[in-house]
Amino acid sequence: MSLHNVSRAARWMARSLQETAWELTPAAREFRRIWPLIDGVEGLLVSPGQERWLFTTARWLPDGATIVEIGSFKGRSTCCLAYGCRGSKKHVFAIDTFAGNDSDFKEGVTFRGTGYFDVFWSNLETRGLSSYVTPWRGQSRDAAKEWMTPIDLLFIDGSHQYEDVLADFEDFFPHVKPGGIIAFHDVLPNWPGPSRVWNESARPRLRRLGCCASLAYGRKPQA
Repeated sequence: MSLHNVSRAARWMARSLQETAWELTPAAREFRRIWPLIDGVEGLLVSPGQERWLFTTARWLPDGATIVEIGSFKGRSTCCLAYGCRGSKKHVFAIDTFAGNDSDFKEGVTFRGTGYFDVFWSNLETRGLSSYVTPWRGQSRDAAKEWMTPIDLLFIDGSHQYEDVLADFEDFFPHVKPGGIIAFHDVLPNWPGPSRVWNESARPRLRRLGCCASLAYGRKPQA
């Protein structure tokens, strides 16, 4: 076996051991229990890995942590984050117009009409998660102008147009705590906005980089 194949086999073995170890944790047991409830919410995550990443990342944040989600749609990712806050003082702020648009939603996703805020909030209430979430109805740029609270986890999944993604990153980056996590959804070739911002602006300024399917993340350097 070549050295390259040995290296690949070693990496595969390491990942397998990590996955096996994770499956035995209380977090894994909790995720398996709540997964049917999460899966009942319409959304655009790559399932179930990205939902699990959001849940476990929120769960491992310190008590009292602040989570900001830009782009909530009907609450699938919001539920994942809020489930990770249960039994703690952690809190999710969900920023969205809750109106949808024609550029970021693809065929088969329902949003037209009067908006989807009522569906979003109902999905949280029926799962007992509404006390962990504060919705912010409006544009993320306007929310950033008023923002004052240090952020432990920033999840950027709003408008996928390059200028909007860049604004979300630049506007909220100063509010993320040193060591805080910043994650982008849809870092894919067919989504040039998030991909370009991640590769050109975010990735060079973050540390401890990682990915989960189309979700890319890293930590803001310590001061």
